[in-house]
Amino acid sequence: MTRHWLHSGSLARINLRAASLLIPHADRENWMAEWSAELHHLCHAAPDEIAESPQCDPFEFSFGAFHDAFWIRWDTLRSDSLPMLRSGSAARSGLILATAAVAALLLCLLLPGARRALLWLPYRHSADLVMISSSGYAGTQSPSIALADYEEWTTDTAALFTQIAFYRPTTKGLHVARHASARLAMAQASDNLLQLLDLPDSGRVMPAAAPGEARLVLSRTAWRTLYHSDPHLVGHTADIDGRPVLIAGIIPDGDWGFAGKIDAVLLEDQRSLAVLPSRTRGFVVARIRNSAFPPPRGGWRKMVETRDKVTRGFDCISVTHLLGQPSFVFLFAMLMALLALPATTALPLGDYPRRRDHLPGTVNAQRWGFLIAKFALVIVIVDLCSTDLAYGFYASDPVSALYIQLATAFPALLFGFRWTLQDQRRRCPECLRLLSNPARVGQASCNFLSWNGTELFCVSGHGLLHIPELPTSWFSTQRWLCLDSSWRCLFAESPSPHPEMV
Repeated sequence: MTRHWLHSGSLARINLRAASLLIPHADRENWMAEWSAELHHLCHAAPDEIAESPQCDPFEFSFGAFHDAFWIRWDTLRSDSLPMLRSGSAARSGLILATAAVAALLLCLLLPGARRALLWLPYRHSADLVMISSSGYAGTQSPSIALADYEEWTTDTAALFTQIAFYRPTTKGLHVARHASARLAMAQASDNLLQLLDLPDSGRVMPAAAPGEARLVLSRTAWRTLYHSDPHLVGHTADIDGRPVLIAGIIPDGDWGFAGKIDAVLLEDQRSLAVLPSRTRGFVVARIRNSAFPPPRGGWRKMVETRDKVTRGFDCISVTHLLGQPSFVFLFAMLMALLALPATTALPLGDYPRRRDHLPGTVNAQRWGFLIAKFALVIVIVDLCSTDLAYGFYASDPVSALYIQLATAFPALLFGFRWTLQDQRRRCPECLRLLSNPARVGQASCNFLSWNGTELFCVSGHGLLHIPELPTSWFSTQRWLCLDSSWRCLFAESPSPHPEMV
């Protein structure tokens, strides 16, 4: 039994030597001495102690050294290598918020509807580009202009518009040789639509091969899905419901910023559109002459028409205003959240008396910079997340998407601003770490005679924060008590004083 015990002790010492390699060099000698003493005591224990604890084998005991050495090494790496990212630090909070913002941005770019709502307009010279509606904003989301009205405007509105185009959403069957048939959501449009929009890639659209021949412009997604990204597709002929149509070009999906999901644009001349019933409703896009209209109010202009002694009004709504609706709705939600914030939380950050040894200006600058950065990151995160929820899943219904964005952005901003202020109040004004170890001080029955509330302290020894349980006339808000450098020795994490503070 004794021989086995001594043999296990030799193996245990080898284990201790191996485990000591995990310990930092400065602490290795003391750690080795402590574990060797424990092992020596176990190996030279009295026989009656061995009989009472037969499970205390030295070799098995030595495996605990690896567990101890691992956690010492982990604690050293956490405290020495990443001091700024330790729990409660300002850098760690900023990193978490920045990571959340990047994740929301990536999700927004992955969702086509959210990406279109986020990106700027693809149209050049968009200041005079308008959509004509007979029923306000709702008329820009569903067809509201009769084909007969558009045909009338093409002949007698030269003083109002430099260009005018018509399109209507429809679904048609597409068949190409050696490819299966498919149903595509198309915009059946007048042949000048892409020229009017002045898209960056509109110059790549080929002209019609013959007068009166229709042209088909595919979206990039339809080109990849149906034609497997065939680079030689342009110039070939497709079959649209039994009618041959020239494939004239391919445009990026984001270039179509109007209502409805469109897989292709079918460009037809005026005679082909005239075959449709005169009451067919669609959308009308135009470029206005600014001299013929009064200045816009919120992106809206008014056009009045009298025909057969009947006066009708039409709204000319700026396309820039329409596609900027997500930004306008978010700004409105942010304004409402800022107005509601004083009713839900106190705005003052507390009473921070001036120290005798003045802090360097960089300390106060970092404190206010951290507060501004948190506000900015909260705004970015809520903006991107509300856009993801509204336009990533309800892109086909822009009206519902606007209400969803408003309903999600307002409470998220309100609670985000509240968290930002509350988080700032619980931080040390010098190192910006979260205060810890709350302690109750005083008695509620003596609230008007002595201080009663909660006390927190900075683990680096910069000071104490006193938070009253009930605000009184002499103690209405939290107060910060600064501690001089003589107190630092009482705290576990007390860095050396800043040279400008000594």
